[in-house]
Amino acid sequence: MGYVVVALVLVGLVAVLNLVFTYGVVRRLARQDRELATLRAVLPSNPEEVMNAPGSAPEDFGEVTTTDGEHLGRDSLTGGIMLGFFTPACAPCRAQASPFAERARSLGRDRALVVVVGSRDDVGELVALFEPVARVLVEPDQGPVQRAFGVRGFPAMCVLDADGRVAAVDTGVDRLPEPAARAER
Repeated sequence: MGYVVVALVLVGLVAVLNLVFTYGVVRRLARQDRELATLRAVLPSNPEEVMNAPGSAPEDFGEVTTTDGEHLGRDSLTGGIMLGFFTPACAPCRAQASPFAERARSLGRDRALVVVVGSRDDVGELVALFEPVARVLVEPDQGPVQRAFGVRGFPAMCVLDADGRVAAVDTGVDRLPEPAARAER
């Protein structure tokens, strides 16, 4: 009889513990649902709202230097280029980083540019992913290239036409068209 009582007490304790954990999970899910609703209210719902619209030309951003020492200005972003803006603190950025790198690999390093936003200490993983396949810039939040393209959310990706104008904008590389091939000079 003593074993039955001990077994019932243990089953009861396990059931109470299960209820406590379930309550905690439900509270956390409710909090995440509220946070997600807040993010949806703040973030653009249309992918074209993450940066300047197609047809626009970027503002002049002066001269910037890539991680491998190449100097770039607005005039060097012509000839059909794919451009992406990523930050390590952004889960969608991490999800889109590898597909973007694969597309960049297929285009060639000179036709892909990635702007990684954050401090040099935080961006190492993204820089290491993109450097072999694209030119990479590291800049702080609201740096000159982000301002020139009107970046308002991450990830932000675009294709630039032969004249350096924004041809297409999206938050997913799979929805971006291929940049037009560079004309032979």
